[in-house]
Amino acid sequence: MDAGGSSLMGYSSDRMKSVIIVGVGNEYRRDDGIGIVVARHLKSMLDSNDVDVVEVSDASSIIDVMEMGYKKMIIVDAIHSSAAVGTIYRFSKEEMLNMTNIKRYLLLPSSASSTHAMDVVEALKLAIELGIARDMDVVMFGVEGKDFGLGRGLSKEVERSIHRVVEEVAKEIVRVKHNNA
Repeated sequence: MDAGGSSLMGYSSDRMKSVIIVGVGNEYRRDDGIGIVVARHLKSMLDSNDVDVVEVSDASSIIDVMEMGYKKMIIVDAIHSSAAVGTIYRFSKEEMLNMTNIKRYLLLPSSASSTHAMDVVEALKLAIELGIARDMDVVMFGVEGKDFGLGRGLSKEVERSIHRVVEEVAKEIVRVKHNNA
């Protein structure tokens, strides 16, 4: 199944699963690939029957994934602000919805351009407006990037954050399982 240029690697037709992890990014734009790299790490280490892991190249594809009916979506994507490279942010659905302009919130310079046609917050707001994600619990882990230029491979600072992001996502999955028990 292809969701607007995405690779829904790991998608299960069993929609009874409660959690989906979505790695957002472009592995040909250096640090923008962190979401894809983290998704691949998680896919290789998770053995849970309750969690699916997918990769999408554009945040607008998140809407397609939301339509699959999961209870919780955990998104991993690169961000760019004034924080130290490799900093990991955790945004709840409510925090994302209260961001009137994620680019302004994250202090992007006016000359900065997104590597996505739509950012995660815009996709979430549209999904809610369409009635798709009103009841879905959504969390996003944003990793502060450094180099969004053309090329493959993460900067050293972002590469060092992979383990911490994987740990944070794993903690989120444990919270979901604990709350569902």
